[in-house]
Amino acid sequence: MANTKLAPVLETAPRFIRAMHAPAYLGMCREEFKNTVRPHVREFPIGKQGVAFDRHELDQWADAYIERMAIEKQADQDNNPPRSGRQGAKQWREKQCRASTRGTGFGTSTKSSEVADFKKALEQAKGRKRSST
Repeated sequence: MANTKLAPVLETAPRFIRAMHAPAYLGMCREEFKNTVRPHVREFPIGKQGVAFDRHELDQWADAYIERMAIEKQADQDNNPPRSGRQGAKQWREKQCRASTRGTGFGTSTKSSEVADFKKALEQAKGRKRSST
């Protein structure tokens, strides 16, 4: 169900682009368009107050700008090495897990030395008095 209140979608871009839409057509802000593009392309009036630009002339300006400002990159740059550390048919090494291979249980520790060490540390922490300085 089409909404008749929406503007119809055009299959091709219009030949004349109004001044308020020209910056978006070139993908830049209005201020950049005013300083960089507008001095180099012709504009013409539409109606009493409208100003427009020729889409083909904007395209020609964009092509010339790209030729003038583009940065050529070397094809053999090695700044981006392959992300995978795997090379060809080499298999990944099996890494031993650092955790204990014995099963671990849940709950409190039953190892008496750990319990004794904890109690000793707890008593030391409780028994300390703050210094007055």
